[in-house]
Amino acid sequence: MKIHAVNAAAPPPLASPCTDKIYSRRSMRLRMISSLTLGLLLALADVSHGEQPARLVKLSRNETTQAFDFETPVMSGSIRAEGNYHGVSRLVDKKSGRSLLDARYSALNLFRLFSVNLGMGTPRTMKSTVRATDTAVEITWPATPEHQGVITARYEVREPDTIDLHLTLRCKGTYAGYELLLPNYFESSMVPHVYLLRRAIGDKAPAADLVVPGFSEVYRGCSLVFPRDAHAARRPLDGRWNRSEFGASVAPFFPLRHYAHPVVFMTDAEKTLAVVMMMKRESCSAISARYFTEKPQERASSYSAVDFLVFGDDLLPGDVRTADVRLVLTPLDAEMSQPLRLHEKFLSEPDSPKPKP
Repeated sequence: MKIHAVNAAAPPPLASPCTDKIYSRRSMRLRMISSLTLGLLLALADVSHGEQPARLVKLSRNETTQAFDFETPVMSGSIRAEGNYHGVSRLVDKKSGRSLLDARYSALNLFRLFSVNLGMGTPRTMKSTVRATDTAVEITWPATPEHQGVITARYEVREPDTIDLHLTLRCKGTYAGYELLLPNYFESSMVPHVYLLRRAIGDKAPAADLVVPGFSEVYRGCSLVFPRDAHAARRPLDGRWNRSEFGASVAPFFPLRHYAHPVVFMTDAEKTLAVVMMMKRESCSAISARYFTEKPQERASSYSAVDFLVFGDDLLPGDVRTADVRLVLTPLDAEMSQPLRLHEKFLSEPDSPKPKP
């Protein structure tokens, strides 16, 4: 925030040199007090401004692609509201001109729906309705006999570098360990990073490590899961990933270390640019990542990808759950300090309004 100096009007001349000195001292004190007060008020105004959400970006319907395009000084992209790969279907860093997503897929995409030893289909193939405004795209999937719940996904873009997704689930059934898989597919050279807890020893709080999940023959071809806690660690092994209903692939997802923060980010090879994705702990059951390797023969997929597993709760009819997911495009310093600072800012913002049951 720029602070402009304010020049006070010159005092009128006084008859006595003595009174002139007294006036000068008083004037100096008043000016000093006024300057300090003004600086404090401006500083407080700047802090208050920083806590407010950034301005929403206008979305323009592209009649050729049927997507909703957006553009800021930092990035451009598209949000697709229909089809298998709804979500953020294009994301370009303007400084480098680089397209960051795998063009075949999307980010912030709603994929598989799970409960204990149960697959409930995917929003990719469910019927949906779309409601769009100048600054938001909202997709709603009604309840079905296979998935007894209504899901709403609302996408918004904020200046200059942020995409927000607000998820709402209105449950109509009884489910144990309900999860929604939210994948993000990136260009193959992008490198995943996660914050993982070490094993706790004694009464000391466990340390956290910033880790690039790399290749190992131990889990060749598998996806790695970093759960929130011991309860969430059981989810990948309770049968849900062995279900093949609705033509779903049986995928080997294996739990490893617990995540330290519900934050995952993808960097370019030079580690100068990152796409940071974040949630709040209570709504993020786990983070998943495809391990990274530069050798094509070792890769589990032709793209780089990270996922959030959302909710993870036991649910009853009438329960309502919400989750906020944020994506931010940011430059990186040598310490890669931006992701956690961005997450702290995200956590400090007011929660989204709770929907009515």
